[in-house]
Amino acid sequence: MLIDWSDEYLIGIDKIDEQHKEFFTKVHRVYEACLESEGENVVQETLDFLKNYAIEHFRAEEAFMREYEYPDVEEHSKLHAEFLDEYSKLSDEFSDLGTGQVLADNIIDMVQNWLIEHIADADRYYATHVKSRS
Repeated sequence: MLIDWSDEYLIGIDKIDEQHKEFFTKVHRVYEACLESEGENVVQETLDFLKNYAIEHFRAEEAFMREYEYPDVEEHSKLHAEFLDEYSKLSDEFSDLGTGQVLADNIIDMVQNWLIEHIADADRYYATHVKSRS
């Protein structure tokens, strides 16, 4: 099920919150592209953008954590690496299945659900730590 952004996902760090919102926007875009069969080029470009955006976002988050000496930065980085591994499998699935409902649903299950859970748990922990040091 496609979930819209909600302010309940805000962690209180503007730069990171904006990146999370953009993630939601792009996930919606790739979902719609799959369902509307807009063409494999559009889906591939959006999948590539999401991967690159994730890498940039994770680097920004991790740099932020190091700047504020978050003690669990290495554990958090492992979660990011696991996401990228799973995301690579999703890209492979696109190569095998092409566009359609199955890929769209898998994108939502993997990317959006992971993002919501990650924000609700891991990101909130480091945000609390950062705010306590600001």
